[in-house]
This record gives sequence, structure tokens and C-alpha cells, in this order.
Amino acid sequence: MDTALDTYLDKLWHTLFSKGVPGLVSPDEIRRRGQPHRQVRAAELREVARVQRELAALVEGRLQLTAAGRLSEAVDDTALNAVRLNPVIEQRGGDWRVAPLDAAAMLSQAGLAESVREVRRALTLRHIAVLAEEEGRRLPRERLQQTVVDPDWLARWQDAAAGCVSIELKRLWARLLAGEVLRPGTYSVRTLEFLRLVSRRDLEMVSLCARFAFDGFIYRQPGRYFSATLHQPLFETLEELGLLRGVYGRPETWLLASATGDRFRAILPCQHRAIFIERGAGQDDLRFPVYRLTRFGREVLSLFPVEADTAYLLAVAGEFKKQGCEVQLGDWMHEGGQGLFAERLSL
Repeated sequence: MDTALDTYLDKLWHTLFSKGVPGLVSPDEIRRRGQPHRQVRAAELREVARVQRELAALVEGRLQLTAAGRLSEAVDDTALNAVRLNPVIEQRGGDWRVAPLDAAAMLSQAGLAESVREVRRALTLRHIAVLAEEEGRRLPRERLQQTVVDPDWLARWQDAAAGCVSIELKRLWARLLAGEVLRPGTYSVRTLEFLRLVSRRDLEMVSLCARFAFDGFIYRQPGRYFSATLHQPLFETLEELGLLRGVYGRPETWLLASATGDRFRAILPCQHRAIFIERGAGQDDLRFPVYRLTRFGREVLSLFPVEADTAYLLAVAGEFKKQGCEVQLGDWMHEGGQGLFAERLSL
């Protein structure tokens, strides 16, 4: 039994569904039943999908809500009326007449539309909660804090996340919640608002630039790798969004200190890859040109667990070779709260 995982899943569930809020079966209840957690969640997602299909059929007029509060197949005239939700203009004997409005029917329809909207939002939150559990399995749970998530932050998250439709956005909102449950205060309200307002095109650009991000910076001008017509506009957009510094105005640099005292040694992680740098004893720390990530930028880019760009890493490694460094490329893994470097290529 993974006690740390159970503790995390309990906290995540209580963050969203405690205090009488209907939602997923609690992890504690699943354990008491002796059921496999993921299979229970898969069954709940199938129920979410079934209800979503029924809601779609209700909106399209293929189902109707009876006076007893049950869904049944709509008769032909009901289906026809469902298609004509708005006032129409009808022609009778060559005379165009506006169909009369029925205030009671419109109020009833508005109430139904609002109910459908709220049920869809509730289903979306359940779906995202399952995705957040899966994201939590990949987090360093030894860093779990028992501090509760700020209620105002959570209210903003729920309001924004419940309205998303695409699975890509749902996964982003799930990662955001998973990280905040682990360590409350990890993500600012500004990051919430960014996800709520950002366009799909800008998200694609952020995802692409995340492939170049080391811990705090993007290496500026690694040889001839970056294109003035392709990459430069991306970096300019990120600075305009508040994620980067050093694209416009005064150039930024990064000072890299040695991790040991006998020789200069340092590791630069980039997603699940890393560059290991080594050179002789007594040599100064390394300074190199960068686009510096803002704190806000670090928060946003941490939501994109993409693969590092290998060609970019080779170009960066080549720049360090020019400064007389011995350079290795390898994999970067987290285990027990520590980073582990596994060499794959020596340059």
C-alpha cells in the first residue's frame, strides 16, 4: 500500500468534494470496499460520458424531461418544437407573420437550459478530478503539505475549469489543481487567469517554447539553431505575455555556479533531459546569454511536460564546448526527492 499516495488522493478529494458536495466516490470509501481505485474511476468516467450523451440528446430534442423528472424519448412534435427554439417568421397565405412568443414556455426552457449547463459543469469537474488524480501519481508526494488550498483560489479554479471542453485544456486544469493540492501557493491567481483567457494559438506557442526551457531560462542564440523568422516571434510573444524577459530591451545573462568545490561541475535539467558540464578546478563560474523566465513564466511552463528538443540541447552543449567545458547529454530523473543524471552521450 502506498500511504503517501493515499494521503495525497484523500487531500485532493476533500479539496473538491467534501462538505456535502456531490462528486466522485471518496478514496477512503474505495479502500474500505477493497476495490481497485483506477477501475472505480474508469466506471465513474463511463457514467459521466453516458450522462453527457443524454444531455446532448435532450438539447437536440431526441429526449424529453417528463413531469415525473425522468428522461424519455421525445415524440415527433416534441422533437420538432425542440428544433425551433427561437422565434420564427412564418408565411401564411403570402402574409408574413411573426410567431407569438410564449413567456411561460420561454421561462421553462431557460430553466432547463440553465440546469443542463450546471450539470455539464459538474460533470466536467468530475472528469478533471480523475485527471488530477493521475497527474498526482507523477508528483513528488514526499513534498505534500497538509495546508489547505486557499478557498478563494479554489473558487476561481472551479469557475474557470468547469467551463472548458477540450481534453487538452482539461489536462492543464488538472495539472494546475494537482500541483496546488501538493503545495498550496505553487500557482498564483495570475496563472489561473492566464489559462482562463489565453487563446489556443498562444497555448501552442507556450508548449513549443517549453521544450527549450531550463530551470529559469531559455538559452539565447545557441549557435544558429534559433530562426529569426520562426523562433524569434515566439519569444517576443512570450515576453508580451509576461513569461520571459530579455527579448526586448537589455539582454539578460545567467551565472552558473559549480555544484562541487574540487572541479567545476553543474547540471542543467531541461524537462526529462539534462546537460552535465565539467571543467578544471579553479575556473570561474559560467556566464551565458539567456531569455530569463519570470516567476509567472515558470508557473505556466511547468504545466507543459513536453519532451526537450534534442537538437536544441546539442546546440547549447556546443556553446559550452566552445568555452572549454567537457559536456555530456543524458536523462534526468526524479527519485526520492532528488535528481538523477544518466549519461547518454559525451561530446
